[in-house]
Amino acid sequence: MTRLAHAVAATLAFIVVSLFALPAWSLPRFALREGVPCSTCHVNPSGGGMRNAYGRYVYGPTRLPLGFPGSRERAPQLDLGDTLAFGADARTAYIDQRPKTGEGLRTFFQMQADLYVAARVFDGLTLYYDQGAYGSFEAIALYQKPLTDWASVYVKAGRFMPTYGLRLENHNLWIRQDIGYGPRDKEQGVEVGAQIAPFLVQVGLLNGVPGERQLDDNKGKAFVARVEALGRLGPLRLMFGGSYYRNQTGVKSDASGKTVDGRSNLWRAGLFGGASLGRFTYLAEADLVRLEPFSANKTDSKSYSFQSHQELDVLVVRGLELTFNFEYREPDLDTKSGSMRRVALGFEVYPMPNLELKALYRHVWGKGPASRSLDGLSEYIAMAHVFF
Repeated sequence: MTRLAHAVAATLAFIVVSLFALPAWSLPRFALREGVPCSTCHVNPSGGGMRNAYGRYVYGPTRLPLGFPGSRERAPQLDLGDTLAFGADARTAYIDQRPKTGEGLRTFFQMQADLYVAARVFDGLTLYYDQGAYGSFEAIALYQKPLTDWASVYVKAGRFMPTYGLRLENHNLWIRQDIGYGPRDKEQGVEVGAQIAPFLVQVGLLNGVPGERQLDDNKGKAFVARVEALGRLGPLRLMFGGSYYRNQTGVKSDASGKTVDGRSNLWRAGLFGGASLGRFTYLAEADLVRLEPFSANKTDSKSYSFQSHQELDVLVVRGLELTFNFEYREPDLDTKSGSMRRVALGFEVYPMPNLELKALYRHVWGKGPASRSLDGLSEYIAMAHVFF
């Protein structure tokens, strides 16, 4: 096996491993199509994760499955009174990756296995826990307070994924994994939000050390903010928003006091939006990410990347959707690193409540050093998703 083949095989393996512990992030196209925020169906005000009673027992069984007899049976209730509620997501995939050169990869993969528990302590206060596969977890204390029929506020504290961008469920997208929102990139901190129709404003203060580390490694804190607006023009439903994240990473000296300056300033900024008309739903997001090392930091390199995602979903009939995606990425705008493009097309079917079947084809091409390991890669993915 040549060195190039080894490199390609390692890259493909990394792509698959990068999907570890995929949490149940939201599907914004459903919310946009209905003209409601993601929190309509989810416990977390940011969307994703455990579904609330409406999501589990109303929207899921009546709005998602195909319309043939028996496909809209009511899901069994698993709540324990008014206090404890349970949920789960399990995604199993078969992945066939075919690079232009070198060895390919054909494997089954357990993309997700999440169990959710939510305890309603008293009116407005909820304790939420999500135990995922491969050691991933979220733990949140959430307090929500309705103000009027069209306004509410919330505060949550604990360990959770920073609220940024569209929060699409696929972490392998370049606007997720490649900008620091991979499956293990949960952080600890506090977030407050206000829903004042048609706006949703969310602001968070975080440790800024995502992943396995439990404690902050410096005195600085990460700041994240997100603003979203929902509206409509006749039958056309619209959504637009922006996100911002800023953090100082690394430390100036180690535990012994030795100077090992590894500090950098990191910021991410992006815009997102969408439109839905009849059977067609369009979503888009574009993000800039800049890493600026301190002058004494000789370890990290300066980088300035751009990545975007566009998605068109077509509802053929209830329970059957066609999806078309286009991604673009430049890993470093300041150098001649090149660019990459990825197109995907597939379909999703909900044959019965609590079951999704998905098939997807993806292809990558590009130019320059950045695309060398992925140029010409084709992927065929089949997935079964059980949820409640």
